[in-house]
Amino acid sequence: MEKDWIETKTDVEAYDWAGNLKCLRDVPAIRNVHTGIIRVYPSEVSKAEIKTLAENRELTSRDVPFLMLLYAKPGPFKGGEVYYKYHMNKMLFYLWKNLEKQYLGEAFPHDEFEAKRRGPVPKNLDEDLKRLEKEGIIKLSWYQWGEGSKDSSLKIELTRKGIDIAEQLFFEVAPSFREEALHTKEQIFPLNPKTVMTKVHREFPEYRKIYTEPDQE
Repeated sequence: MEKDWIETKTDVEAYDWAGNLKCLRDVPAIRNVHTGIIRVYPSEVSKAEIKTLAENRELTSRDVPFLMLLYAKPGPFKGGEVYYKYHMNKMLFYLWKNLEKQYLGEAFPHDEFEAKRRGPVPKNLDEDLKRLEKEGIIKLSWYQWGEGSKDSSLKIELTRKGIDIAEQLFFEVAPSFREEALHTKEQIFPLNPKTVMTKVHREFPEYRKIYTEPDQE
């Protein structure tokens, strides 16, 4: 049965959540070798739409959830900044997992996550941070929260240019993705490293033996 279908790409005309008709290019699909029928999974159409939004701004798909989480205002806290990189590490992870609960985990782009001693960490985030800083979208600095030489964390802020881009993306994606980004930030942003570790251990017990030290980046 699997030999009857091969991977291909196709163009798709689809309506976005606001009712706008869009032509999405090179959407991953499968083609029947006997009939020529092409099938496209809805999740691939969704990711292709996000990819188009990103590429229109010379960004990658991975940048969309990152910038949305950075832009979102979590309750009484200020939007547009994250004082501790561990918050971003775990917010990106939880955004993916929270969307999975709504059966949307593969409909929205996400980074690969590596199981480190400090828990699930996005594989490409460090490189993405350097690139986005070079492009003038974010500003990176070190926030000193203690007296020791290691008592500091990477602070991430949107620049004026970054705020404009992130705001556009935040309100152009489907409401379900926007609402989950805000919910995820409200869920993780106020927590300290130990509480985050305990939460991951409780909700994802497969990390208990690997995630052995608080993430204080």
